[in-house]
Order: sequence, then structure tokens, then C-alpha cells
Amino acid sequence: MNSSPIWLGEMLPYLLMFFLTALAALIQVPRAYYGVLFVLSILFIGLRFEVGADWESYLYIFENSKTAPWIGLEGLVTDFGYQIINKTAAALGQEIYFVNTAVAIIYAVGLFSFCNTLKDRYLGLAIAFPYLTTVVAMGYTRQSAVIGIEMLALPALAKGKIRQFIFFVFLAALFHKTAAVLLIFPSVIFILQLLEAGKVIYAAAATAFLIPFILVANSLLETFSYGYLESQLSSSGALIRLLMNLLPAIAFLLEYYAGRNFFTYTPKIYLALAWLSILSFLLLLSGSTTAADRLSLYLIPIQVYVLGNFPYLFLSQAPRAVHFWRLILIAYSFAVLLVWLKFADHAFAWLPYRMYPFI
Repeated sequence: MNSSPIWLGEMLPYLLMFFLTALAALIQVPRAYYGVLFVLSILFIGLRFEVGADWESYLYIFENSKTAPWIGLEGLVTDFGYQIINKTAAALGQEIYFVNTAVAIIYAVGLFSFCNTLKDRYLGLAIAFPYLTTVVAMGYTRQSAVIGIEMLALPALAKGKIRQFIFFVFLAALFHKTAAVLLIFPSVIFILQLLEAGKVIYAAAATAFLIPFILVANSLLETFSYGYLESQLSSSGALIRLLMNLLPAIAFLLEYYAGRNFFTYTPKIYLALAWLSILSFLLLLSGSTTAADRLSLYLIPIQVYVLGNFPYLFLSQAPRAVHFWRLILIAYSFAVLLVWLKFADHAFAWLPYRMYPFI
């Protein structure tokens, strides 16, 4: 086992990136700093070398893309959008870093755009870094593209732009077919609105109508599993990932139904995400561990939304109280990062962090 100094040295780049992000949530920074973090995040994710448990699997996909047709059965059976990026990289004589950087741009555009909708955008970035950025964006490459596009779709749905939302879901599905599960969100919002209006029978009917789609989505979540990391999703770590969504979901629902302050006035999509984060445990109890864990990936934005806004939960909070909650949440995020890098089953695949061309 590595000694502490060596272990800390291996994870130093992650700690530095987290520090640069969290610092902006604690002190005043220039307006351009957001753009600097945007570029640094893309480079940190896109130029990684042999980081992520599925690194070899993605290399295999890239090598195969060199001889695969631009448009053909293979592209339709796999993930067409990701295939096109690989084909473009091969045609331009580029390496896997081109592919990873292209996907990192998609992810970063979604994340930074989404965090811009929060009361504290830098806190949102700090909340996202330990798991969403470090683990998902640097391990689940295709799903990170889906989540990046999802974080563009959620604000559109919050504004009632259904066509724009569906368009984003279509784009997301080009990178991973499980993105189809995002189509559940508008239906859940509709059901919640019926319940709040006291139309219980209509809500029950809508739920019954939704069940077949949920079963199909569950089948998709169970079926499309690629690579080493995704094949391990049914491990005990699924419970931890679900709990990371559950805690902010409970905080949101308690405030929504009892406190009636900040979250009460937020768009219904976040109420839907909160309830889905709780109901996802039913999939876990039913034995669909992989489906529950896969769904939890697409519910991670509830963490960023709730915790990124949490210091402003009570509209009349004093600046000192807001700063106190920022410190607590940054400490929590830092602990998540340390614990994951030290104790997670697959953390070895992230350590040490290396970046092209410094290899």
C-alpha cells in the first residue's frame, strides 16, 4: 500500500483543481475567472492520460473507428454521436485526446451553463467536482456527454420549452441510448401538478400510463452496459451513489413542503428530480441494482442544484450565515473527493493523474 506522502502526491492535481474551484466560492474573483475555470476543466478532463477504469475500452473503440464506415450499422447499434467524434479524430490524424476533449467541451458547456442558473455558480462547480467531474466525466465518457446535454435540457424544461427539451434529449441519446430515460421528467412534472391540484384520479391514470414506459426505460438501463466500469455498477457502491442524490432530495422536499422558502418558488423539474431520487430506491429494492445506479447518474444534477443554492435556502439569511454554509458544503465536497480517491474500488484507475503531453 502506498505511503501517505506518495498517495497525496498522486492525487495532488485533483486537490489543486478542487482548490481553484472552491476558492472562487469563498472569495471575490474577477469575472473572467469563470471562463478560466471553464478552459481548465476542459483541459483537465480532455487531456487526461490513462485515467478512468474504462480507458482501455475507449481506446479500443477509437482504434476500431479508424476502419469503421462513417455511417453504417455499427454506428447505429453503438452510439452514433460518439462514433462520429471518433471518426473525425481518426480522419484528422488525432489521438484519443481529441475525442476526450470534444466530449469534455460538451460536458463543460452543460455544467457551466447549469451552474450559471444557481445563486452561487462557483459553489455549484465545487459540489460537482468530486463525483460528477472527477468520476463521471473522467470515467463514464459517453454518459458525461449525456449529462452535459441534460444540464442544458433541464433549464429549457424549467421554462416550459418542451420541444427544445426533446431536441436536447435526442442529441443526448446519440451519445448513450439510456438518455431516453430523460423523457420521464416531463411526465413526472405533469403527475406532480395533478396531485397538487387535488386531481388524484387523473394523477393515478397518468402514472398507470407511464408505467410501460418506465419498464422499457428500466430495460434500457439494464441492457446498455459497456466496459469494465459500467459492468461493475451493481456493486455495493450503488447504494452510496443513490444516497448522494437522496440527501439533497430530502432537503429539497422538506423545504418545499414544510419550509416554503427558496425551493418552493423554483421550477417543478427540480421537484421531479427530488422525487425520482427517492423513488430510485424502489429499483434498488426490486433487485434492479444496475438500473437504479444508472438512473442515479442522470439525477446527479439535483445535487448541484440543491447544494449550490443551499446557503440561500432561507431568503432572509445574513451574509455571515451564507458564508458559513458555503464552508460546510465545501468541506463536505472535499471529504467526498478524499474518501473516493482513497477508498473507492476503482480509485486506482484515477491515480496517479497524468496529462498529455506531460507523460
